[in-house]
Amino acid sequence: MATSREVSPWGVLWPILGGLALWRWWVAAGLPLSVDEAYYYAWSLTPDWGYWTKPPLIAWAIASASGMCGTGSACIRSVGVLAFTASSVLLCLLALRMGLSRAHSVAVAVAFATLPLSSFYGMAASTDSLLLLCWSGAMLSLWMALQGRTAAWLLLGLCAGLGLLAKYSMAVLAPCVVLVLLHPQWRHHWRQPGPWLAAGVALLVFAPNLWWNFNHGMPTLNHTAEISRGQAYSLKFETMMVFMAEQWLVGNVVLVSAFVVWLVRSRLKLQPEGWFWLALSVPMLGVISVQALLSRAHANWAAPAHLALVMASVTYLWLGAHRFWMGAALAFNLLFAVLLYHGQTLVRAPLGLAASSRTDPYAALRNWPDIHAQAQALLSSKLDRSNWRVASDDRAVLAQLQWGLQLPPGAAMGWLKEGVPKNHFDQRFPLPSGQGQVLLLTREDTALVLRLHPQAQPAGELRSSSSADKPLRMTAWWL
Repeated sequence: MATSREVSPWGVLWPILGGLALWRWWVAAGLPLSVDEAYYYAWSLTPDWGYWTKPPLIAWAIASASGMCGTGSACIRSVGVLAFTASSVLLCLLALRMGLSRAHSVAVAVAFATLPLSSFYGMAASTDSLLLLCWSGAMLSLWMALQGRTAAWLLLGLCAGLGLLAKYSMAVLAPCVVLVLLHPQWRHHWRQPGPWLAAGVALLVFAPNLWWNFNHGMPTLNHTAEISRGQAYSLKFETMMVFMAEQWLVGNVVLVSAFVVWLVRSRLKLQPEGWFWLALSVPMLGVISVQALLSRAHANWAAPAHLALVMASVTYLWLGAHRFWMGAALAFNLLFAVLLYHGQTLVRAPLGLAASSRTDPYAALRNWPDIHAQAQALLSSKLDRSNWRVASDDRAVLAQLQWGLQLPPGAAMGWLKEGVPKNHFDQRFPLPSGQGQVLLLTREDTALVLRLHPQAQPAGELRSSSSADKPLRMTAWWL
């Protein structure tokens, strides 16, 4: 019989990660795309170096996935499933290279793979899944570079550049690396070309997106600034407290609590490994906490911090022989995932609860299939499929119909009521005049539609109430 020392960590980890991936993929296959996922799918139909609200990596990934396995929700969401799986593998590789035992390294990877954060975003085609993949790759590359692997600096730059093409918050990696290199054992790297080469490679990879923004009026950069600012900057202590409380939920209340104790009490943080984890987590948490204090911040904005946070907290519990709390953390993660994925079957249906945003985490998704079917019926009643064209002043409607009806690029068009582009469709595919019949879907009143389009003909109403407290309703017009 093989002893535990002879068991490969991958023989344990791969079945766990494979099982999680298949579970998430199966759940994802049964749900329609969210508005953001459909929006990214619409982008993927016209590959470019940039888009209205985000850099291009998510669109490239979806285009690659749909080219291989189709445009179903399961295939598109394989982007998130595979990205989180790969991030967990990279985290295990990093733990092994840092000298953690095989079992300890597997525990780190499994803890991250099952976080509430991972359960929620691990089955979605999101920019966060790609950001975390690039961040975990950057962590591994940085550690290898610190151990004397010169070529790893170039790999770090590549990961950082790709991360910027996934989400601009990857820029916080720069102060993290600076903090890492302040440790006495690594200060000598400032006098070597490695860090500067990494920065140069990152900028080179990211440069095409900057050039795209420059040539298109800076839409992505402006949007990033707008969502960060919110209504206005002011001190909002309650917003910061809510954000910090959310980190306990998405990062697992046991593990985040262990991380805080580790920061306060453990001397391990002064050792190279501990300093590395601190530097790769605290700056991101600090930056987004300040953002929450001054304006607003969503729970996922600090997601990359949880990679190093998990490594530190699991190590603190592992070395302290707190196996009960390790078990409690895993149990919390699995319970969250089961309720998230199967709450309808296990809770809502037995209790007879109506589907709403309070009882169903996917409530916002469930109305759209009805809208797809009703729009398809209207279009089929007048036009051949090759001539289907829709327009709207709502990017959510256009994105959902682009995906749900499998419309080609340009068949979903932005209705610029005020003449100023406000989304991808307005920018790339504005509604032309006098070029065949178009189905307009809007929530605007009749007077405005007829003032801007006097020849418009009413075509009824589209509605869906699959989610009790968030019904969808819009009027339809033939232009």
